[in-house]
Amino acid sequence: MRSEVKERLMDSKKAAARQISSVRASAVAGTLDADELRERLLLYVLAKFGLAADEAPSRNLEALAEASLAKALAANRTHVAEEGRSPTCDGVRSVDMKQALLIMALQRELGVALDGMRAGLAETTDELADLVFATLGDGEVQL
Repeated sequence: MRSEVKERLMDSKKAAARQISSVRASAVAGTLDADELRERLLLYVLAKFGLAADEAPSRNLEALAEASLAKALAANRTHVAEEGRSPTCDGVRSVDMKQALLIMALQRELGVALDGMRAGLAETTDELADLVFATLGDGEVQL
């Protein structure tokens, strides 16, 4: 059981890394467009959240984070949304923390510096991808 969990985590990590590598390669080649980035970012988020495509309720970041936590906790999404508060982080919901950590990882792995407020307000993977695409277009990337 423990080895299965470890293997699933490693597979998710590798899947996320493949998406980042593909984005970097397309950006370096000058062929990256907004649609490709939106699709690759969705696959990146799914991998980071340990979700399969058929487990994604939508492209909404909060819904994806809830589904990820529910899967990890083997609970239903409503329970996760209502009870997902951490007593050690000033009442920050686990879903919100998961989204913040995702954005931090994305910035680190792509070598971009996103506007924290705008990234935090992104509701969907597409909105987050558009913010990343605009940042890449500004040359603010360390590929």
